[in-house]
Amino acid sequence: MAGALISDTDFLQIIQAFQTKKILVIGDFILDVYVKGISTRLCPEAPVPVVDVIEKVELLGGAANTACNVATLGAYVSFATVIGNDEDGDKAIALLEKSSINTDKIIRVDERKTIVKTRVMAGGHVLTRFDAGHETVIDDASESILINAIQADIAEYDAVILSDYNKGVITNGLVDVIAAAKDFHPIFIAVDSKRLHFFRSLQPSLVKPNYDEAIKLLDIAPQGVNRQEQLQPLGELLYAQTQADITALTMDADGSLLFERDAFIHKTQAPAVVNPNVSGAGDTYISAFTLAYIAGATLPDAAAIATAAAAIAVHKEGTASCSCKELQNRFDVDSKYVYSMESLEEVCNIYRASNRKIVFTNGCFDILHSGHVSYLEKARSLGDVLIVGMNTDESIKRLKGAARPINTLPDRMKVLAALSSVDYVVAFGSETDDTPIPVLEIVKPDVFAKGGDYTEAKLPEADTVKRNGGEIIFVPLVPDHSTTGIIKRIHEGNTLAHHFTPSVV
Repeated sequence: MAGALISDTDFLQIIQAFQTKKILVIGDFILDVYVKGISTRLCPEAPVPVVDVIEKVELLGGAANTACNVATLGAYVSFATVIGNDEDGDKAIALLEKSSINTDKIIRVDERKTIVKTRVMAGGHVLTRFDAGHETVIDDASESILINAIQADIAEYDAVILSDYNKGVITNGLVDVIAAAKDFHPIFIAVDSKRLHFFRSLQPSLVKPNYDEAIKLLDIAPQGVNRQEQLQPLGELLYAQTQADITALTMDADGSLLFERDAFIHKTQAPAVVNPNVSGAGDTYISAFTLAYIAGATLPDAAAIATAAAAIAVHKEGTASCSCKELQNRFDVDSKYVYSMESLEEVCNIYRASNRKIVFTNGCFDILHSGHVSYLEKARSLGDVLIVGMNTDESIKRLKGAARPINTLPDRMKVLAALSSVDYVVAFGSETDDTPIPVLEIVKPDVFAKGGDYTEAKLPEADTVKRNGGEIIFVPLVPDHSTTGIIKRIHEGNTLAHHFTPSVV
């Protein structure tokens, strides 16, 4: 199962298959509340900041964030939990249903208060957090109702994700019931918990400890550097503690390690993310990994998809998720055509995360000739990936007159994409701006290549390139090769043909 990574086209097919999957998420519901504002003064009653509230945001947290991730990734999802029969419970149901999550298996109890974690923030920083709600083990009656709801149709699901925050919902009795169901039906069981030893008897299909959870589980000291090297040889110890078929050990910026039973099989590097928000990233990872694997991905491929999904989530504020579209954009690298600025940004993020040197150039490329081919090959040699901006038909008409372009944009893009030197093609140009500046603001190329017939003074985009840390390199052109020259010769040839009258034999 370790195998080589599949093609980008197959990645997209795997992600598309998420829509055919049915997932049951079981775990602790948490309502995450973010009170956001600004703070410019201290309270007169005590040396604490005063926050002028701008907005209050309520999000699905805990196991509900896992359910939300499964839903946004495109699968059908039911969520099973126990919450209070209170106002916060009403908010929970509303948020879940808004996220297209089935709530039929949510048990509401008068004696239990819904868990709410309220964070007060100013300037992007958390100043304090208020916790409310019951975090004790659910009572026997609630457990019995929850178990009956789960048993009713558990065999209909492709996978069960146990998202355990140790807030009282997942009990010994519940684990026993799921273990019994697993004996009768081939259900994929994934577990995300700080107490993985609790699920050892279940023999899970997948467990996802992070670094801190793993070293606590193994009772070893933390290591500040080389965390992958520290844990990679410890597959046997991890398996002894979890009895899991698959262990995906995540380490934030240090990537992840994959184990199949007691054997290490693969490591994944994480893309660099500036100021990541890791809250809920583990929920995103296990959701995407589970969906990818049951959709047919190999273990390394499932890890690659899960890593990409988590990287998307950590770019966002608060407890975040990754959508199916965002994930597809991340892997839409098989096609050379980039049709949106969002997709272009995702493509560039992938290459920047792996320290690849991005080269950008632009032009009309109306009639492709050997001069273009030579120029693009030289531009490509300046880095690791070449992105070509191409003026739209309307833009060319504004720049070169109503008779141009000779070839339409789809034709020009198809011909240019056929060149091995070109990695991506993106169209640009608007009534207000026919320069590639808007594209350059997204690409932020390491190198901006232009033909040798230009000078920096002739480039309105020069300041944009330099401001974003790029270098401008002028590439020598092949003499006497231009689209205008070709068109002129064609016209001259047509004129000669028009005046030439063949003799009659």
